[in-house]
Amino acid sequence: MIALLSSIVYCYVGCSSGSPDKESLNVLECDTETGAAKIVQTVKGFQGTTYFQVCGERLYTVFSEMREGKKRSCAARFPIGAQGRLGEMRRLAELPCEAPCHVALSPDGKLFAFAAYGSATVGVLPVDGGEVRSFVLPDAGMGNFPGRQKKAYAHYAFFTPDAARVGFVDLGCDRIHFFDPATMERDEKMTVRADCGDGPRHCVWSKDGKFLFLLNELSNSVMSFGFDGRSFRRVGKWTTLPGGFKGFSKAAAIKLTGDGKILMASNRGCDSIAFFAVDSGSGRLEMRNIAMLKGPFPRDFELVPGEKFMVVGHKRGNEIQVYRFDRAACTLEAVGAPLKAWMPLCFKFGKYDGGVF
Repeated sequence: MIALLSSIVYCYVGCSSGSPDKESLNVLECDTETGAAKIVQTVKGFQGTTYFQVCGERLYTVFSEMREGKKRSCAARFPIGAQGRLGEMRRLAELPCEAPCHVALSPDGKLFAFAAYGSATVGVLPVDGGEVRSFVLPDAGMGNFPGRQKKAYAHYAFFTPDAARVGFVDLGCDRIHFFDPATMERDEKMTVRADCGDGPRHCVWSKDGKFLFLLNELSNSVMSFGFDGRSFRRVGKWTTLPGGFKGFSKAAAIKLTGDGKILMASNRGCDSIAFFAVDSGSGRLEMRNIAMLKGPFPRDFELVPGEKFMVVGHKRGNEIQVYRFDRAACTLEAVGAPLKAWMPLCFKFGKYDGGVF
């Protein structure tokens, strides 16, 4: 463990496509002790850099562009330089689909995985570019949620803790498919199934890799599955909404505290973040609190290193808000005025200025 030499950290913020000036990425400077934050860099000229991953001194993402009269998408990376600033983008490979809605890196940092929502195209490629191996998820066993489950929709990419399999969450067909990343052959015995109409969106592994927590967008719920390295077993299912809530809402992001003891999930509509205590032995969850937010449509959020504060993107308010996080009570309190940013929807913290963990 290296001593922390500075309280300043840098957060990278992805923006939804459609910005009038093609705003795509913002660099947010945050103070871990006071919660003070400001935007120190904005990258423009690219669209589709919505979700991304940060690994060391590189940020990996995707974008779309018009070339030879056709809309194409590419995997790309940005170097991260002094004071967290992003350098010139490098294209890695052209992808056989529209700009993916989510990307992931393998635990060993060697593979880049992508999931394209509309075409249900998923795949992997080496992080330095090279052969793209892809697969189109089948339209089989679709859910029954009106208007959202007419076909397969690939919404999230992730790897098993040992990197032996890559998984893709299918919102349209209520399941997670797993593949051998070396061949992109499907491992059907590992398939995870949600309930019909759940519309699974994102997931996260427990700290020890023994449980997978799946967030269902359409049913506003979290499911827990035990994992033995070869197969999954269902543990339970919990709502992310307050009792008696009757309005429209859909879940968005799921995260864990650094020690894995608190699970967090955001609700859009019931603009809030639900907090659950995690039983590390059983994988079961217990609702601790549902913290209401000051802005609309919280698409993504992230705890600031040190976990005294949280940054939240109020997508429909075009703003980023910092909240003070009370871990004991699982409450959030707004700190300062919101920062203007075009439809923020992905947050990742990078290296410290002058120090590392």
